[in-house]
Amino acid sequence: MRSQQDSNRVTNSRTTNVVIYSLLISISSVMFVVERFIPYPVPGGKWGFSNFVILYTVVNIGLRGGLLVGTLKTIIGSLFSGILFTPPFFMGFFGIISAATFEWIFSKTKFFSYTTLSIIGMISNNFVQVLVGSFLIKSRAIFSFLPLMIGLGLISAIINAYLAKKMEEIIDENNFGLKIPKKD
Repeated sequence: MRSQQDSNRVTNSRTTNVVIYSLLISISSVMFVVERFIPYPVPGGKWGFSNFVILYTVVNIGLRGGLLVGTLKTIIGSLFSGILFTPPFFMGFFGIISAATFEWIFSKTKFFSYTTLSIIGMISNNFVQVLVGSFLIKSRAIFSFLPLMIGLGLISAIINAYLAKKMEEIIDENNFGLKIPKKD
């Protein structure tokens, strides 16, 4: 039988996790909506600056956390942007699942930096977005945008790596007594 103190620790741990995930999802959802107003040279595209939160989450919490934050960020951001269940939603949804998965796989080696992980995630995300887009519009012509998307994606990948590292530093220094959930 659990003691009252053990029960309080479990409740506090769950509450802490809810608070941490809520903050991560909120930050990435707001970024998702805001970045729609930053001009992007590819029709219907965007920079992907909200993905720094997923990168941070995958590296510091794990795949399940990254998928949770990425999925909810895409749903909430798409809802507020008016694109829920449209082709751009599905392209972004499957792209972020792919990026989080690849970033997590490569982060397990402890060999890659935030920048390298971010570039891996960006390439995976862009390729899957184009693949899903070509399926939805029934045309391979969309693949002609992939080199430009990857070229521009390098800019956002480097910025995202910087922001994820900065977020890690800030949270490590000022975690306000919150214990970040353990990696999977």
